[in-house]
Amino acid sequence: MENSSSDDDSDTLSEGSDLQLYSEHEFSSDTDSDDDTQQTESSMEPDSQQTEATDDDFWSYDLHPVDIAPFTEQETNRYAEQEMTRKGSRDSIWYPTTSPEMKAFFGLNIIMGINQLPRIDMYWSENPFVGNEGFKKCMTRTRFEKLLQYLHINDNQAQAPAGSPSYDRLHKIRPLIDMTRGNFQKFYKPGKCQSIDEGMIRYKGHHYAQQYTPGKPIKRGLKIWMRCEPSGYTNDYRVYLGKHDSMCGPSLGERVVKHLCKPLKWKGHHVFFDRYFTSIPLLQTLESYGVYGSHCIYNI
Repeated sequence: MENSSSDDDSDTLSEGSDLQLYSEHEFSSDTDSDDDTQQTESSMEPDSQQTEATDDDFWSYDLHPVDIAPFTEQETNRYAEQEMTRKGSRDSIWYPTTSPEMKAFFGLNIIMGINQLPRIDMYWSENPFVGNEGFKKCMTRTRFEKLLQYLHINDNQAQAPAGSPSYDRLHKIRPLIDMTRGNFQKFYKPGKCQSIDEGMIRYKGHHYAQQYTPGKPIKRGLKIWMRCEPSGYTNDYRVYLGKHDSMCGPSLGERVVKHLCKPLKWKGHHVFFDRYFTSIPLLQTLESYGVYGSHCIYNI
């Protein structure tokens, strides 16, 4: 597989022989730890304060009501309020959403990907050959468009200042990335054979991370580095940020493989990738950690 011209960035990073791990904003997880040794006995000992406490110190029969505040951390509602405050006027059509309604909203979006129509409003068409009765029963078109307008999954005000070490270019979708990566790794144990390659998410808007690959089926979009099963199941992934990515520059493909293979160390996995990722130092590094790399040649 050929990489796009945008991969040839001039930024460089120091290279090491180890499987590199990047900052916590670069998709670190509990499987990314550099400490591959077993926990020592001392680290497993209970806290001294806990050992001194008795059941009588902890439990009590003196029961009293506990006031539990309602859960209000819904980012779509928060963003709607922030936008109305910023504009200095109220949105007379908007009212706070709920978790069940948002689940229905996402369900409708999934159905739109299966039953595709040229325009969103056509799903609510009165024409029996065009409109979808399920959509009409679920919510009105106006409500769907309002949810789409204020859809948000992270608090903008929690973003660190630009230029600071903790600034996250993927802050707006960070909870979604963390949730999906965590679930991918939680519910499926990687098999012996793994494949590493790129994927493209079609995107026609304007974004600094947008890639252009004229020789691919999806020519413009966001690039995702992926480690997958032979069945196509995604075990892990990483969003590529172009020139702003910490792995950009020379040996980008090698760095990607090292990053995605870090959880596979000393487990005897066989990893396949094409010539863009392949290098002799990479194969030597993988073998030194019990991961067996292989250059896969195929035609698109």
